[in-house]
Amino acid sequence: SKKVSTPSSRGGPSSSNAKILRCPEGILGRLRKLNDAEVITLFTPFVPHPPSSTLAKDMDPFEPLGRALPRKVRHVPYRLDKGMTELHGDFLPSSGAVVAVVCVTDNVMSHNPRAFEQQINFARDIWRKIAETQSIAGVPALLLLASSDAAGRAYANAMPEFPAIVMVEDYTTSALADAVRVLF
Repeated sequence: SKKVSTPSSRGGPSSSNAKILRCPEGILGRLRKLNDAEVITLFTPFVPHPPSSTLAKDMDPFEPLGRALPRKVRHVPYRLDKGMTELHGDFLPSSGAVVAVVCVTDNVMSHNPRAFEQQINFARDIWRKIAETQSIAGVPALLLLASSDAAGRAYANAMPEFPAIVMVEDYTTSALADAVRVLF
């Protein structure tokens, strides 16, 4: 049986704002051992800035996440209303790891009640494409869920097909940095 990382298995991978909800050890281990040539493909939704954001208005709210990751990152945004396009799929074959962000904080859900459904459909399509692409079928892939704690657990339970889920309570720069600390 696969070992799954829990808060006690790694000296407490939950920090002030981020926690591993579930993640097989193999995914976490492989992610942490990426070599310098391997690129993390980071898929992030087009969503409004968090209410407390101090980022420039023209900056993607997930750009700080890409900068905080300790490897080369290819940051590829996606539109909720368009889902996965051929362009998104084209980035996968050269990926050493994949991180897809699903953001269902109150400000996003009040702006777009279908945001969860649209983002989860995108993530499912990405995971399906990874499974179908032999050259990357074994790459570590995980979902970063931005949601309040209680709702986040319900959302995670609604996504059993994703073996690796890390949750942050919001998507401020500091929360995203917490997520990176938990993963690496």
